[in-house]
Amino acid sequence: MLQTILVPTDGSEHANKAVDLAADLAGKYDGRMVILHILLRHASAMELKALAQELGASDALLQRIAKAEDAYAETAMAAYGPVPLMVPDNILIEMGELITEAAEKRAKAHGARDFTVRVTDGAPAEVILKAADHEQADAIVNALKHGGQVGVVAWSPMGACANVETSVLTKIAISADAFSRRMFFMILVHEVGP
Repeated sequence: MLQTILVPTDGSEHANKAVDLAADLAGKYDGRMVILHILLRHASAMELKALAQELGASDALLQRIAKAEDAYAETAMAAYGPVPLMVPDNILIEMGELITEAAEKRAKAHGARDFTVRVTDGAPAEVILKAADHEQADAIVNALKHGGQVGVVAWSPMGACANVETSVLTKIAISADAFSRRMFFMILVHEVGP
């Protein structure tokens, strides 16, 4: 039934719960798990630094992130206020590798025996759908950061779905017919509360 399970992860606590559930399912159904990380282009250097520390990053990576953080502060001061400043790609890629290494460890601890890791870039909704199609995923286990209950979203080849509760998932559902040529399920893991 669940031969291939796709789980996108950003390294957050919520995503870790999705990784755990996907690994439990992969172990139970002897399925293959695909761990997908999409570069964190929206994250600030400060957010990346906190996540890197939480994941036990090397001192070298922490120093490179600190330099990016300092560059942001200097640019903001020169501009008399906040300005958008991109974190360099090499830092985002290294963070992606760190996040997927941690997800691999969690997956092994929860019974997954066969998995693939992908670190990529792009718009999350489109990348998730393309990955699901490319990997021929039977299920996507994804985390939501807002309150609610666990839900299951099913896509048909026409992109029809049920129980879509967030704008990101709405974008995925709307885009589904462009990428999905077969039925798969999306299992949403979300917390009750803030």
